[in-house]
Amino acid sequence: MIKKVLVLYLLIFAVLNQSFGGESVVKTIYKNGLTLIYKETQGQGIVAGSIFIKGGSYEDTKEKAGLTNLTLKLLLQGSSKYSQYDISKFFEDSGGYISVSTSEDFSNIDFAVRVEDLPKALDIISDIINNPTFPEDKLQQEKSNIIAQIKARKEEGFAYGFDELRKEIFKGTNYEYSPMGLEESLSKIERKDVLDRWEVLKNSNRMVVSIVGDMPFKEAQKYLKVFERIPKKEKFEFPNVDKKIEDIPCKETKREGAQSTIMIAYNAPTIKSKDYIPFRVLNGVLGSGFTSRLFQELREKRGLAYAVGSFFPARINIGTVVAYIGTDPKKTEESVKGIRQVVDSLKEGIKEEELNTSKEKIIGSYLMDHQTRAKQAYYLGWFEMLGLGYQMDKVYPNLIKKVKLSDIKPLYEKYLSKESTCIVIKP
Repeated sequence: MIKKVLVLYLLIFAVLNQSFGGESVVKTIYKNGLTLIYKETQGQGIVAGSIFIKGGSYEDTKEKAGLTNLTLKLLLQGSSKYSQYDISKFFEDSGGYISVSTSEDFSNIDFAVRVEDLPKALDIISDIINNPTFPEDKLQQEKSNIIAQIKARKEEGFAYGFDELRKEIFKGTNYEYSPMGLEESLSKIERKDVLDRWEVLKNSNRMVVSIVGDMPFKEAQKYLKVFERIPKKEKFEFPNVDKKIEDIPCKETKREGAQSTIMIAYNAPTIKSKDYIPFRVLNGVLGSGFTSRLFQELREKRGLAYAVGSFFPARINIGTVVAYIGTDPKKTEESVKGIRQVVDSLKEGIKEEELNTSKEKIIGSYLMDHQTRAKQAYYLGWFEMLGLGYQMDKVYPNLIKKVKLSDIKPLYEKYLSKESTCIVIKP
């Protein structure tokens, strides 16, 4: 069965191969320092793009936690030429969308439209970037919306658990709170704070624009020149935060609910580390999907889990891998012990079959994710923005495929054998 799935993924890869960077991608650096990545496709007449802005919630102080996320949300509430209604109506009428997001290290403006609507879409986006209005009434409305989302996270065991975990993992750094911020900090943010924050982010030297669509680059060039209007300011370098997870006993927190949520975090490589790719494969063995050790041991064999697995975020700073389980409160202690036992089982090594299954899952998921122009644009821009180069989008599956057991063997001792941080959310 696994071999059949791999054959299917390889066929998909053959079909999608042209979407993975390479010679068909054009990279341009404008005089203002902005980097443009453009990939021409053929299909249904769609163009999608991702505008990456280096700088996320890490730059927010604790007193203004959530400022960057709030600022990005307000971008879509109107500009000098276009009202919020005008912006929403145009993208909806085009059958597309425009959205914003904020992570710890960078922010995004994502969009998709029909090819014929690209000129106006870019004009709207240019005005949003250069001339946002940040209306006071919308500021108060967005603050209320975000505060409601923060409160709602406390009702979700997994989300609440991770918010508590990050306080321990990232203690003493600006990664300590989520990009949404804190209720108390959001209530104090004023319009001037938003204006000042956007003046910092509105910097062509911080931006990578990635566009994938069914329009020749030569034709699109004249419309893409709108990005030359963005002002050039000082260069930006991602901060280097040298911090490791500390070894602490499980911290228990009470909340209403029917199950316990347990999260144990271990050190892991950052995305620029040579260990990142093999550790990605190791995480697939540990806790990704039904074939993983955590799932097979704790759910299938022991019947401990409602949900179980591990996740390994791609981070610029403070690499972490988190093993988690949702379980019956009566099985909390057994589940904590079970997670540690499964993680420790990695020191005995892994089998060739586990290695191959993990690689097939990662490659297959990656290829399937690239079926939309939006995702193609995102990955090309994301790799470029991180400093790895857009070419990484094409070579990534091959790098995963080349991982050997000897590449994985040292990783347990290096990252998983020592410190860990544990959170237990219990009714």
